[in-house]
Amino acid sequence: MNFSFYIPTDILFGEGALSQLHTKKLPGKKAAIIMTGGGSAVRLGYLDRLKAELALAGCEYMVYNNVLPNPTKDNVMQGAGAVRENGCDFLVALGGGSAIDAAKAIAIMATNDGDYWDYVRTGSGKGMPVQNRPLPLVAITTTAGTGSEADAGAVITNVELNEKTGFGTPFSFPVISIVDPGLMLSVPPRFTVYQGFDVLFHATECYISSVESFAVDALAIDAIKRVAKYLPRAYCDGSDIEARTQMAWANTAAGLCLTFGSLTLEHAMEHAMSGVYKDLTHGAGLLLICRDYYENREAVPALAERMRDMAEAMGSKDPDAPHAFTKALGDLMDQCGVGSIKMADFGMQRESFAEIVRLSHNHKGYGNERSEITDEIVADILEKSFRRG
Repeated sequence: MNFSFYIPTDILFGEGALSQLHTKKLPGKKAAIIMTGGGSAVRLGYLDRLKAELALAGCEYMVYNNVLPNPTKDNVMQGAGAVRENGCDFLVALGGGSAIDAAKAIAIMATNDGDYWDYVRTGSGKGMPVQNRPLPLVAITTTAGTGSEADAGAVITNVELNEKTGFGTPFSFPVISIVDPGLMLSVPPRFTVYQGFDVLFHATECYISSVESFAVDALAIDAIKRVAKYLPRAYCDGSDIEARTQMAWANTAAGLCLTFGSLTLEHAMEHAMSGVYKDLTHGAGLLLICRDYYENREAVPALAERMRDMAEAMGSKDPDAPHAFTKALGDLMDQCGVGSIKMADFGMQRESFAEIVRLSHNHKGYGNERSEITDEIVADILEKSFRRG
């Protein structure tokens, strides 16, 4: 097994970590604070706390808070324009994966000409080289969801083309990441679950991916164990700081898995789904297809040992039994109130499946399975998932 990994990010982890930001050497003198609509960050005082930290560090700032929950190319281009107009020399992302991913893409376009899709390497992207180094980024995550604070990728949607895909450069890693579980206490139960299952599937997909490393194996199994144990607690009691802390680390560990490994067909399919259904929350989309995707993977001989490992990590009493992992997965979904989730809840229709199958090719995870994937397999997973509703 040969591999390499690289992460130049200084990660500050723990309750109260945000209050340490001013003690770090920040990468500039004027920050662009990148957020979604910012309602909760403003209401809960997180934005004011960030502003106070920047002031203590002697930094000016401006706020760009027009990022959508599924960030778009237009968000990126508008944000980059605002960053340039205000003379900002670094970015601070405050929020979940949407804010952090948008900030990574904005950082690229703040220093490079043209359109963001000129640089994207999948789908209809032109794959042009990024000529100029992106602006440096500080990431402050307020959710245990995407792990974007620990990797270089940014997932952005091109609304006109229904394309949702990941892209980044080695310079897209945050220079500093704040992982403060105290900022996650107010996440509502439903989004706690959606984000928590995204963490789980980052770990499980990286563990069964054909892109192998010892680092992924160790981090992924650790993250799976923590999600299985602590996500139900965080769902039932959002103020449970131990559960939030454990989920925060599982999120960062799974984000590191994305850096050292790669995702698979499950994420390729979901990115296609939420490219077509713009309001589909990423974690919900993964939940809609997860059981049928993993049932398909359980039939692959090359994955037998890894599926067993994951079932054991999920707490299965009989990890060698047929479908032990998908049973454990279904049990966890039931514990978290999403066992009956169905496509009809999100307005999904069979008529869109051909487009979803086509778009799933745009994500590199499509090619990272340990067995051949065909459009018929993708269509079958979608159909079986649809019938569950």
